[in-house]
Amino acid sequence: MSSEELLYIEGGRRLAGEACVQGSKNAALPMLAASLLATRGHTILHRVPAVKDVLVALEVLRKLGARVDHDLSSQTVVIDTVDVANYHLPEDLTGRFRAALLFVGPLLARFRKACICEVGGCAIGSRPVDYHYRGFARLGARVTGTGGGGIEVCADDLRGAFMYCDLPSHTGTENLIMAASLAAGDSLIENAASDPEIVDFVQLLSKMGARVRGAGTRTVEISGVDELHGAEHTIMHDRLDAGMLMMAAGITGGDVAIQGVQHDHLRVFTAKLHQMGVQWHEDGSWTRVQGPEVLSPINVVTTYYPGFPTDLQPSIVALACVANGDSYIRETVFEDRLGHVKTLRAFGARLLPEKDRLVIVHGPARLRAARTGAHDIRAGGACLLAALAAQGRSSISNLYQLDRGYDNLENRLRALGAELERI
Repeated sequence: MSSEELLYIEGGRRLAGEACVQGSKNAALPMLAASLLATRGHTILHRVPAVKDVLVALEVLRKLGARVDHDLSSQTVVIDTVDVANYHLPEDLTGRFRAALLFVGPLLARFRKACICEVGGCAIGSRPVDYHYRGFARLGARVTGTGGGGIEVCADDLRGAFMYCDLPSHTGTENLIMAASLAAGDSLIENAASDPEIVDFVQLLSKMGARVRGAGTRTVEISGVDELHGAEHTIMHDRLDAGMLMMAAGITGGDVAIQGVQHDHLRVFTAKLHQMGVQWHEDGSWTRVQGPEVLSPINVVTTYYPGFPTDLQPSIVALACVANGDSYIRETVFEDRLGHVKTLRAFGARLLPEKDRLVIVHGPARLRAARTGAHDIRAGGACLLAALAAQGRSSISNLYQLDRGYDNLENRLRALGAELERI
């Protein structure tokens, strides 16, 4: 019987040194899916993070018949999808990550057919996918259940249409853009997500020959083309990984130089860090982050971009646990993204969820070592931050969740003086 991996952290170490931000997971995943749209040439992506979700997405491409060359040392992926003829997404892989949905749009656009079973991902509450399928239907597709939780989407032809998202969904916007890119005529998506990752994704599509306007706004227009080809692109830095590194410096009172922080993607977040007393300044491609001796409390309300990111909410709750005063943090995007509250209490934090997804954090708490598990990707990040600040040796289990979102994080933190060991 195999034993579970555990990450051990000796807390109370001040972090100092240099670290680099990984490539964006949430930009890489739709780009990998978009490679299926190319009927000639290779898609070449640089700065691809080797996180679990990306590795599973690459395996999906292989199972569909794509030729994939992944060079870990250079973080480069070369994909040839010219001979792909399979539109059945592999059930054993789609159940492992929510981004599997992103493959439906390009398969529908290219083959006029796609089949997918239930998708996985983080258990953070209801994440409806009906606006994906409603959008496909507006383009002319038929959406039917196959039994056992499967969905088949097929069309005799795809024609440009008006589409909308009830909420500005990241994956919904990307999926509809890909489906419309090979549809006849013009399409419009209203209430689209405006995240930087979508802008980066559309830059790749434009290089492939797509005609997309308005990326980064709530209204996106797509003019369908006859075919798309392979292209080369360097993926943006991961703003969530950047936030994690900045908070690691902040919670340990550290002094860390970070390469790859794109501040125009993190304005609200960095403003909140500044309010907590974390100092930072830019020097070319580097950002120096200095944590204070005492963190100040904070009020945060998560919302869609450009507001405070829901994915950084669990980690800033961890910082608030050691801040000198009461913090009020309200989650408005996902109704079940408070799984880290119980975990942080194990470290001795004083916090409780109130009604309407409000967390009140009573600081400062003297954090002590604990044995915890990563509830999801970002809750795992909150565990890790608390362990870095706690006195004693902590352990984190369910490391698959951390590995889904962070590439080589342990070694990057170890280079800053953290004491971590995976066993």
